[in-house]
Amino acid sequence: MERQGRWMEASSMYARILRNAPKDAHTHLALARLEARRELKSKESVEKPSVLTSTLSRAEEAFVNGTKSCPKSVHIWQAWAVYEESRGNLGRARELFEVALELDSHNPYVCHAFGLMEKKSRNDSKAIQLFEKALSRTTTAALVCSLGELFLERNNTQAARDLYARSAQRLKKEKDRVEVYLAHAWLEEHYFGDHKRATELIHLALELDPASSLANVALARLEGRMQRHSDRGESPDDNAAAKRLAEICNSIEEGMYLPSDPTDGRIFNALARIEAKARNFRSARHVLERGMELYPQDHALFQAAGKVEERVGNFTAARRFYVESLQLEPSAPTLVAFAMLELRKPESGTVNVTRVKGLFEEALLLDPRHGPAYNAYGNAEFQRGDVESARSVFERGVRARCSDLGSLYHGYGMLEINCGNVERARSILQKGLVEIRKKTWYTDSTHRDRASFLSHTLGMLELNSNNPSAALEIFEEGLNRYGNSSQLLLGAALCEMRMGKDDSARGLFEMSVLNDRKHAQAWQAWAVMETRAGEFHTASTLFQCGIRSRPNHGALWHGYALLEGKRGNLEKSRILFSEGVKNSPQYVPLYQGWALLEMRDGNHQAARKLITEALTRNKKNGHGWRVAAEIEEADGNFGLVSLLLRRGIECAPGDAELYRALGDHLAGRGKFNDVRTYYWTAQLNDDVLILPQARAVYEKGMELNPTHAPLYHSLAELEARLFNVEGLALLNKRALQIFNRNALEPTSFSSTNSARVHSRRKPTLSRSIAVLAEKIVNDEENSETQITTPSSSSDPAATLDKVADNLIEGLLEDI
Repeated sequence: MERQGRWMEASSMYARILRNAPKDAHTHLALARLEARRELKSKESVEKPSVLTSTLSRAEEAFVNGTKSCPKSVHIWQAWAVYEESRGNLGRARELFEVALELDSHNPYVCHAFGLMEKKSRNDSKAIQLFEKALSRTTTAALVCSLGELFLERNNTQAARDLYARSAQRLKKEKDRVEVYLAHAWLEEHYFGDHKRATELIHLALELDPASSLANVALARLEGRMQRHSDRGESPDDNAAAKRLAEICNSIEEGMYLPSDPTDGRIFNALARIEAKARNFRSARHVLERGMELYPQDHALFQAAGKVEERVGNFTAARRFYVESLQLEPSAPTLVAFAMLELRKPESGTVNVTRVKGLFEEALLLDPRHGPAYNAYGNAEFQRGDVESARSVFERGVRARCSDLGSLYHGYGMLEINCGNVERARSILQKGLVEIRKKTWYTDSTHRDRASFLSHTLGMLELNSNNPSAALEIFEEGLNRYGNSSQLLLGAALCEMRMGKDDSARGLFEMSVLNDRKHAQAWQAWAVMETRAGEFHTASTLFQCGIRSRPNHGALWHGYALLEGKRGNLEKSRILFSEGVKNSPQYVPLYQGWALLEMRDGNHQAARKLITEALTRNKKNGHGWRVAAEIEEADGNFGLVSLLLRRGIECAPGDAELYRALGDHLAGRGKFNDVRTYYWTAQLNDDVLILPQARAVYEKGMELNPTHAPLYHSLAELEARLFNVEGLALLNKRALQIFNRNALEPTSFSSTNSARVHSRRKPTLSRSIAVLAEKIVNDEENSETQITTPSSSSDPAATLDKVADNLIEGLLEDI
């Protein structure tokens, strides 16, 4: 009943049971927990935690009645303490934990929950005392791993090592021993660098339970990391892991291992995830089908199958799998996936906002600390234009102390970035990093992987705010903490490039593409840097490598075509634009770049046709309107230029460059008053706005893009021409607040950087990249065309890739 949202019916049923059995501790506990979960869902109860007063909440009343009727029930006292902790009443929680310990001084559950609360409060000594007190009588995996994690946070690695070693044999349950062996293996690998010992420990776990999903997945990942250290080839981590997992899956199917848990098909799920990541969707489908046949009660397999079907566009099948998963066991991840499907591809064709919000709320009811649910829910509210509701969702997540902090703070930070609140976003992301640094992951975890997103987002925020040195520190800290993430390596490379340290950037770009050969943004950014340095042959090779790895990534074709156009190879550039459009027909910049190529070659009619195609596909893309205006200006149709730019502002009011282009056009025709109107409409406050209609347009645009530096430059030039010293001072003051520097000076590239474009120093590619390039050349020589054109559709870009795309596209404009 509770999972179906029938709170009152469930509560009434418990009340009827207690009328017949008033001393039933289990029912008192169930009722109190039900009311606590119900209260947690209420925003007011979380925002205003109360102490025990004459006015009790329903949950407090249930706990009071339970402890009165069953005063010796340790579990009710403990649950009450946990409830008070969740509301921020730590003092009251301590009192209740102490009462429970008076009843059972060494109770492992009470000591564990009490210790975790003290650990979160940074009372490490008290937490250690509680964990060790319980362990002196009873050994459980939860106590051992929590104490070991605390030792690691205090940099006492040897104490953690000794704890794991002596505790494994004391555990009675095989499941607990497996968990401790895996925690010990993680410690040996990541803190002592002893891969051999880590492997031995995982094998000990597998001797206890050969079909353990956790142990088999851990071994597969460990072997992949070991191979990565010895062989920097093509995606060694995933290949090694996939091979190991495939062997285990085959063994299970052949009956060599009996599943330890018939509802845990984690091994098949892990293998399918690797295949899906490599875009081998047919293989992923097949793996999941095998898993669902062997583990028909594993709801996670059905959820994974739904996600695969979504990625290949089979939305009806995806919806069916999600429903089957929820019928087996309602879970927050499945409800979130279902909600996102209803947002993107609603069954009725129209988004049912009430239904979507209901799915998100149900997910949070099942797991109030599920970070991805808050992330997706908040983003959904933002996308439908309700910013305050989105903030409210993220604040609920912060108060709930989510287990997945990376997902929560990343989503919250991106919300503020998209709203133009740079300082608030910076504060949120920094707070998230502080919270995450308090955590130590003692085994493989998706939470750990997602935590790296936070470092990436904050680093990119600093880079876009013209703080490359601060950004580099953030990326380096993330790399030290989370290992060689391709995204973090790319971020660090972009920082080095921004600071003019091309040699350092090259090393980081190489590491990025070797960690993930399919990371298109890394290939593209590296090629752009080489283009700017005048190393056209190297840049061409890098673009080809990237296209070979990600043939459906439109930005790679775009960059390569621009490079050939810069080299004067117009026909080759046209071929590349044409092939790019075939492989990535929805990538609008390809049409725009091609149109500019034709315009510069005097083919104005062909240029018009191409830009019309671009605007038909996306009329809200401001750059398309600017290109259309450039074409008409080049053809002498000056009257159309202003009309096109004004139409562009109507369609894309958030594109600051449209205001700049219109202002430049009017300035060129000597209409200074109109020019000031458009510049000030796009930049300053209500006191200096001239046209009310333009004011409304700009205010909406400022929410989306308040940090567009070129607009400041153009406006400064105008005010200088008009000798408006006061206006210049005001503009410079605003620029200093936003950019932390004199943003009225052009910042795209210094004169030194411009000079480097003509340099012809020939840096050599590393052996690994040279081998890959040679393979591409050989393939091309055996082919009739220079570029292959697979027909598979491109995947939706991840959030991190979109951030990198935006930055790299800005660099492409300078090619």
